[in-house]
Amino acid sequence: MSMRFWKQIINLQDQFYPDWRKQKPRTLFSTALAGECGEMCGVVTHLDGGGTNTTRYTEEMILEEAADIYIQLVLLLEKSAFTETDFERALISKFAVLHHRLKEKGGLKRNE
Repeated sequence: MSMRFWKQIINLQDQFYPDWRKQKPRTLFSTALAGECGEMCGVVTHLDGGGTNTTRYTEEMILEEAADIYIQLVLLLEKSAFTETDFERALISKFAVLHHRLKEKGGLKRNE
């Protein structure tokens, strides 16, 4: 995942909501993140034939929701005093753990 937008997200937030770092608690940001994840799930549900809403859904909406999720994730991490570098390190560490687990298991089989 590209981190090049991290600073742009923070700069935009600072420009239009200059006191956002003073807001408490972080649940404002975690709730926004959860909401965006829910919207992504709703789009996928409708694209795969579920739901009753007559709104037209497109595959591109998945990308739009992914962008919203990333924005809220960056704001939550920044509010939690983590940096872009901290997040990159966490991704690298998590990938190493996942790689090790999958290597030990010989990969995942479809029915596991």
